[in-house]
Amino acid sequence: MWPAGAHRMAMCAKPRLLPCCSSRKPAATTPRSEGCPMAFIDSILAITDFSAPSECALDRAALLASQHGAPLRLMYFAEEPHHYLTDPVARLAQRARQLARRHGIRVHALHRHPVEVGHILEESRSSGLLVVGPQWRRNWKWFFLGTRLDQLVRESRCPVLVVRQAASRDYADVLVAVDLSPRSRELIGFASQFAQASSVKLFHAINSVADSRLRLADVTPEARQAWRVDSRLRARERLLQLTRTLRSPGSGVEVQVGNGDPAYQAAVEQQASRAELVVVGMRQASTLARLLVGSVAQRLARWAEGDVLVVPLSRNAESASALSPPARAPSRSCP
Repeated sequence: MWPAGAHRMAMCAKPRLLPCCSSRKPAATTPRSEGCPMAFIDSILAITDFSAPSECALDRAALLASQHGAPLRLMYFAEEPHHYLTDPVARLAQRARQLARRHGIRVHALHRHPVEVGHILEESRSSGLLVVGPQWRRNWKWFFLGTRLDQLVRESRCPVLVVRQAASRDYADVLVAVDLSPRSRELIGFASQFAQASSVKLFHAINSVADSRLRLADVTPEARQAWRVDSRLRARERLLQLTRTLRSPGSGVEVQVGNGDPAYQAAVEQQASRAELVVVGMRQASTLARLLVGSVAQRLARWAEGDVLVVPLSRNAESASALSPPARAPSRSCP
């Protein structure tokens, strides 16, 4: 016999939900606005074609999902069909179950099989982070658009993490490449929340374009050298001011100033410092500039040996650098 009212209580009681992996797509969330996302990462989307580099991307995405307590969604995408994969969706679901058991996280394998980059971008609108591998080949069909990786880095509204190294632990050494614009402070704040590394280095490269202009303007070598020294001193002073943005004062923070192309110098600094992660901002560029040289973030994502996190910056962000114009204009040489 049921006690009085027990049957009604049993019917009205809410079932207990157990954490498990699912092959169904989670409920859609509100698309994120453009700009540098300062909120915590509440959802992660990882792309795989089951190659070795993309498997490293899945492992890194699972570590980040465990670190931030965020659900992980897996999507299969291949530039060319793999004939040895008879059922990629079933294999993706199996991989989701493995990651869920290993890291104790929620993992969802998406049934949708995208054929274009636009499908990935649409799915990433409700994500806080997009994780991809570095293996994206060039093809004459999308020559003017760049590689598929270039398109994701350029068009994504959420941060894009390009994984190149095996994910065995959380990030410990992070290099943040800044341009000293007003949005650098927000970029550094996001990097500190994302990685929570024990060692952080702020890096800025002084573009050699200004030096070339001074040389063409027939400025004396002494004046050019004085301008270089003054620019480096002011850049270093500005980097030291930006270190106050980091919310973990106990972590080791270093600053470094370089000269030359920002993307190349940041890649060289990453190799020299053995940083596991490089964080760089992505600003909108003209179509001609993207076609000829690409953005700093796109080139760094291709050249760096470590992982690269590209954080999209607001379209209306101020782009004026804190280094120009120089404090004292160099004098021209006498005719």
